[in-house]
Amino acid sequence: MKNNSQTNKSYLKFTLLAMTLAGSALSAQAFAAEDLSDATQSAYATSFKELDLDGSKTLTEAEIKEEKLFAKHFAVADKDNDGTLDEQEYTNYKSKSEQKAVKRVVKDSVITSKVKSVLLRDEGLKSLKVSVKTNHGVVLLSGFVETEDQIKQAGRVASEIEGVKAVENSLLIKKE
Repeated sequence: MKNNSQTNKSYLKFTLLAMTLAGSALSAQAFAAEDLSDATQSAYATSFKELDLDGSKTLTEAEIKEEKLFAKHFAVADKDNDGTLDEQEYTNYKSKSEQKAVKRVVKDSVITSKVKSVLLRDEGLKSLKVSVKTNHGVVLLSGFVETEDQIKQAGRVASEIEGVKAVENSLLIKKE
């Protein structure tokens, strides 16, 4: 039987090992995030240089017109209002735009998951195969159900989820 001193030493070794492993994992995540950020910045710089046809280190509306994002929002990205975008303006606007898009996709995914979860818990709907998709907060329900009440219930359930802007209920009653 181990005495308290041996138990404490074992516990201490285990704790130190766990802390070391956790620290290593965090360091690896930090380096990965740094590498990702560097890679993104490098991709933006490469893209900027490819668009800078005249080598002026700025982009005009004519040079950037092929990129949909800037075709519509050039003036907003041009923070110093000089009629051109330098690499910093280009990178900042593109990065913020991509971050917004990622946040929207994540929000839509969360809404889809919540709707599916509630549908699965609902006694009158859980056995049905209802497809749920979300785009910009608009939930699309599709599939086949057995009754008109189930169509209404699925739509009601989806509309009550936080973040849902509208529900397009395309559920159909199964024909026997």
